Amino acid sequence: MVPPPSLRPVRPLAVLVVVMIVLVVAASTAMSIAHLLHGESWRLRYQLILIPAGFAYVCWLARARANAHALSPGVVHTYAAPFMVLGWILPVVNLFVPKGIVDDIRATSQPGGQAPGTDLFRVRRSRLVWAWWLSWLGMLAVHAYSVRMAPGPIMSVLTIALALAAGSLAILIVWTITRRQEEARTSGGFVPAQRLGLVPLVVRDHDEALAFYVGTLGFDLWEDRQGGDGERWVTVRPRHARETALLLTRGDTPAREGRLVLHTDDFDLDHGRMLAAGVTFDAAPRREFYGTVAPFTDPDGNRWDLLSSPAR
Repeated sequence: MVPPPSLRPVRPLAVLVVVMIVLVVAASTAMSIAHLLHGESWRLRYQLILIPAGFAYVCWLARARANAHALSPGVVHTYAAPFMVLGWILPVVNLFVPKGIVDDIRATSQPGGQAPGTDLFRVRRSRLVWAWWLSWLGMLAVHAYSVRMAPGPIMSVLTIALALAAGSLAILIVWTITRRQEEARTSGGFVPAQRLGLVPLVVRDHDEALAFYVGTLGFDLWEDRQGGDGERWVTVRPRHARETALLLTRGDTPAREGRLVLHTDDFDLDHGRMLAAGVTFDAAPRREFYGTVAPFTDPDGNRWDLLSSPAR
């Protein structure tokens, strides 16, 4: 996933979530007392508060996760975005996925973020998140038991205590993550993720260039749009490349003096494939201190190097 260009405000959603958590804890406490004293079940009334609270929490979670991606670009979270909802619903999965999502967001929201490529499984998990999750699961288990069995004062008191603990810890987690992200957003020290997007390349004819780059080299056609003034916006990029692409610009300007470099993970395979496709190399492959290289030229005279860098 490409990180967002900037951090977005998360405090308003956090305030809403804190209010909803307080209401859920209050409703849970009232339900336990009513069940103990009168044998009444307020499950329907409880759901009327729990559902909007869950919606507010997922909205905050999505915003906080997007910010976490910006604070720690290049770090892959353990679970895909749909699990922010499915993780609470699916049986068995709901025993561990929500905790993992919060753990990842908290870890990637730390001051300075995580280094690109960090394996979040190896990052030490927060005791605070562990305490919240265990108290939450404990509250659900005790509540389920007390609803199905005859209510007793011990189980009711335990349910209330666990609800208060889970709610308080959830608020602390939400506010800790929110505070860190808001500090990063407003301090001026946050630098949005930047990427090398498009490299202009002058060609005589778009279709001829596409025949070479897409048909011969095997690049992917990324964009091909026609403007109202007759201008054509065409971009291509190497297969499996995630960001940088070539902007094929039509013109009569002579080919650039420098060289473009096409990196490959398997030099021999790509070199042989390109030869078979009709690419004419200007010289035989040679081994340099920075890798194995073979120069070639496109039909418009733009010079390229096929390069396989040595393992670091």
